[in-house]
Amino acid sequence: MERQSMNISQWVYWLERDSLLLAYYSEATDKFSSPSETGKKVHLFYIARPDKYLLSGESPERDGWGANDTYLNVSLDSNIEMTDASFWGQENDIPEQFHEALVARVIANGYERQAETLQLASYFINKYEVGVKEAKKYSYRGRDGSAIVISGGYDF
Repeated sequence: MERQSMNISQWVYWLERDSLLLAYYSEATDKFSSPSETGKKVHLFYIARPDKYLLSGESPERDGWGANDTYLNVSLDSNIEMTDASFWGQENDIPEQFHEALVARVIANGYERQAETLQLASYFINKYEVGVKEAKKYSYRGRDGSAIVISGGYDF
């Protein structure tokens, strides 16, 4: 089917530099335009990814962090870096009920280093994978327990 015979005027979105961009594509002009109507609601359903822990002297990966900002509940210094004193004060963004799965993965990594303990490694990897499945189910639920159904394409 040729492009000329298709009606493809529609709202489009894309993610760029930690921003959501929204536009209307017009087939007639072959251009994108910003939304011109006010009062319309846009519902965003997304999965938040946790920020990584920083080692002493590291800076957050994303732009926009300034001196004395708070990252993982720790204040950054004037160089926008993690200080030695603040390293142990970082708090994880992952909900507490999934911490055990993370520990299981760390234990499995330790057991994988020796051939005699590979069976123990597979046991802890299974525990980790069960925790990951539970975390994925949790991420697709409203915090009241109801399911969130998103129709359309997925980016993962």
